[in-house]
Amino acid sequence: MNEQMNKYNSYMQKTYSPIDVNTLPYFVNMKAMREYAKEKGVSISSLTDSEKEKFIKTNPSSKEAANL
Repeated sequence: MNEQMNKYNSYMQKTYSPIDVNTLPYFVNMKAMREYAKEKGVSISSLTDSEKEKFIKTNPSSKEAANL
C-alpha cells in the first residue's frame, strides 16, 4: 500500500498545462461528420477512412501541418 501511495503522491505533484488548440496540426469537423453518418444511417466508427478524411481540415497556424 505504501508504494501505491507514493505513486499517487508523485502523480499529484505533477503539473499539467492545457493544450493550445493552435498547436494542433489538424481540425476535425465532428458535427459535419456526425450529420453525414446520420444521413447515411450508420455510426461514425463505421465510416471508411476516406469518408472521414473529408472532414479533416489543416490548421494554417500550425507549424507541424505546414511541414507535412
